[in-house]
Amino acid sequence: MIGANTRRYRLALGWSQDALATASGLSKGTVVAIEQQRSNPSVATLCALSETLGVGLSTLIEAPAGPLVKQRRVGDAVTLWSTESGSCAKLLIGTDPPAGVELWEWQLRPGDRFDGAAHPRGTTETIRVSAGVLEVTVGPRSTEITADDVLVFQAHDRHTYRCVGDSVVTFSMWIVVGDEGEMPAPHTLRPGAG
Repeated sequence: MIGANTRRYRLALGWSQDALATASGLSKGTVVAIEQQRSNPSVATLCALSETLGVGLSTLIEAPAGPLVKQRRVGDAVTLWSTESGSCAKLLIGTDPPAGVELWEWQLRPGDRFDGAAHPRGTTETIRVSAGVLEVTVGPRSTEITADDVLVFQAHDRHTYRCVGDSVVTFSMWIVVGDEGEMPAPHTLRPGAG
């Protein structure tokens, strides 16, 4: 589905494979391999394609649909990142830009981490930890959040999620592609905190 969608959205823009490669910062070989379904692209590659093509990540990986009414069982979510130890990130559902929103479900095993690429300016990520301890590093700043903590941050800088301790950390993440406006620096909300 990813290959067919990439080709369809590329052609809708009137672009060649070379043009898409140049605009997205990917090699032409990568674009060709994805369109011919000979590749299992990384999350960073998929994000680069969706941003360049002007569609949401979920639209890039799903079958075409009509008006925006989406329903999906959590068990049918697409796993877009995983490790041999069992850590994984699943894209539950999302919408297209310009007001793109994505809902993710994550599980990180002890010792595992995910290094996230910078998103377009104005994008925010909101994380709610349901079990375990998660360290989130945004640029030079690291914050640990535990069960029932909520963290929101500007995601236009590189960021990392890391499982802290001996227990699996599970968390939900909402990514909102916003305008160029600014928001406060990363902060954590705890139950009862304002």
